[in-house]
Amino acid sequence: MTSQDKSEYKTTVADEHWRNEELQWARILSSGNPAKGMVLLYIQKACTAFHEFEPAWKEGALKQGQVNLFRQRLAKRVRHVLVTMENNGLGTINGAAELVEILHSIESTKTLEELAGLTEKIHAVNHLLLNSLEERRQRKTGSILPDIQ
Repeated sequence: MTSQDKSEYKTTVADEHWRNEELQWARILSSGNPAKGMVLLYIQKACTAFHEFEPAWKEGALKQGQVNLFRQRLAKRVRHVLVTMENNGLGTINGAAELVEILHSIESTKTLEELAGLTEKIHAVNHLLLNSLEERRQRKTGSILPDIQ
């Protein structure tokens, strides 16, 4: 993958899905649009938080009494993505409405199990948002790049 400044990015990821995902990140980050780069960063932080939370819950490392703490922290991450999108003219891209729905789900959860159950949903919305960010770039450049699922 070559960015606008002609620097080569070489991934070390062998798994095709992860490699395509990483190369998509590199394309968005090198697109020259700081807002898109920040949305990518913040949605990745939110997605990673869920991907770390879920296995900790499954392994019994968390106590049910901590649901308020995790609900607040995970909602704060998702809200930050949404505010960043809105502040930068990206609040209506494909995936934004779905992320709002996830935020409402987070805020209304009553158990750690319900929170953990949102992990795959936020992962799917992450892909939807990043494909939308890249689609906007494709329309401007005419580039045809694969969507990451």
